[in-house]
Amino acid sequence: MFNVVKVDATTDGILWVQFSEINNQDNCFFVCVVYLPPEHSARSVNIHDFFDTLMSNIYTIPNGSPFYLCGDWNSRVSDIEDYIQGIDFLPERNVVDFTPNSYGDLFCEFLSNINCCILNGRNFINNDYTFVSTRGSSVVDYCVVPYEKLAFFQNFEVIRARTLIEENAAVGSYDPKHIPDHSLLCWTFVTPGNVVQQAVSEQLMTDNGNVKSVKYDTRSIPNDWMSDSETISKLNKFITELEESELNQLNLDNKYEVFVKIVQTEMDLKLNKRKTNIYDGKSNKRRRMKKSWWNENLTLLWNDVCKAERAWHKCHNGCKKDLRHIFVEKRKLFDKSSQKAKRQFWYNSQEQLLDDQKRDPREFWKKIGKVGVGNERQKSIPMEVTLDDGTTSTDTNTVLNKWKNCFDKLLNCNNQTIETNGNINISDDFLDREILKDVRVRRHSRRTYCILKPRGLSYFNCLHQQHNHDAGPENVKRKLVSGTEYSYKVTINIFL
Repeated sequence: MFNVVKVDATTDGILWVQFSEINNQDNCFFVCVVYLPPEHSARSVNIHDFFDTLMSNIYTIPNGSPFYLCGDWNSRVSDIEDYIQGIDFLPERNVVDFTPNSYGDLFCEFLSNINCCILNGRNFINNDYTFVSTRGSSVVDYCVVPYEKLAFFQNFEVIRARTLIEENAAVGSYDPKHIPDHSLLCWTFVTPGNVVQQAVSEQLMTDNGNVKSVKYDTRSIPNDWMSDSETISKLNKFITELEESELNQLNLDNKYEVFVKIVQTEMDLKLNKRKTNIYDGKSNKRRRMKKSWWNENLTLLWNDVCKAERAWHKCHNGCKKDLRHIFVEKRKLFDKSSQKAKRQFWYNSQEQLLDDQKRDPREFWKKIGKVGVGNERQKSIPMEVTLDDGTTSTDTNTVLNKWKNCFDKLLNCNNQTIETNGNINISDDFLDREILKDVRVRRHSRRTYCILKPRGLSYFNCLHQQHNHDAGPENVKRKLVSGTEYSYKVTINIFL
């Protein structure tokens, strides 16, 4: 059950309504009913002011609260993209009306600015014309939803008015002149509050009303981890059932849940744990991912937005309306600047990749490997060293020389040498190449040594030795690092 409150109806053609759950006031969402008069009609309005008003209203919605807009927009968008390609990734929209009008481009630009998309043609059961009359058919009625909330809107369906009447009324009971020419739009909307409440009840614990999560200490895993008889029995049973189960996605999901429960039980029994508070997004800055397109100008604009919002909320006199207008204008400026920065960043990145692809294919593929959201979360060896004077250096040559000297001292601590029958000169920069991944040193007898250097961290392994020799593997390792001459055939395999 929900309480329904009219929030704003000051602008003709725009009505905002708030739905709040009776037993849980935090579970609420907003609905906007829209009517944009057709172009060149007697009731036509300034479309730019109309969209600016809608944008201002959207900015005043509390963070995290879902919303959607629906109504007659009198905009025919055809197959025009309602999002920024290359930046936003949305499912393809099914199109039935391929005739655009002048409002269509402005409408799609408005959607890109507010980070919303058209629900028509997405997550649908039946997609059809929303306006059907003797003058023709078109799609002018839309449901508009935020990008990140698209998954909450399912089973979209367009039902023509004539079809609805024929299914629910006797034939001839309605005069065809009285049948509406606009179709009925239906969809299923799952409020995020229900999903969050279910997830919290199953996975999280509550303590005096504060939501808490359990964090495990994985740095000290005991020796008997997953090795007791009961756990082994559960794992064997799980493997047997997995092998015998029918291969489909539902069974795989169920088996995965069983495996997660086994591991969860073992963690509860054998790992140290503590409770941590889960804060909302407003005070959870440490979890925010850095944005590659962010710049100092956006920081200043965002600070201005926050300052204006605080002033608006703290004001309790007659200037509250003026402060709200200032906040909306600053938020609008920040949003436009943010969208512009995104476009410029991705455009420059694409141009740089195309240039590298033509100029240096190797550099191109190295950059391709760094593309992706998950790349920022990957841990790698830092390219920096601490010098003798206590300072930290990130210069590539300095770092590589420091690593080489340290390993040279580590492996040549006794200053042992070996006698060789032939000479192959290995220059000092042999180990300083960034792309060096695998160096195999082979003698023409049945003996093989291997040296691996994964991004500067060198470690050595003797693969095979079938008979004794004065020049043992340790001496070969030492002399190869120090750049001494030796009589082995060197094969360099480079793996990108």
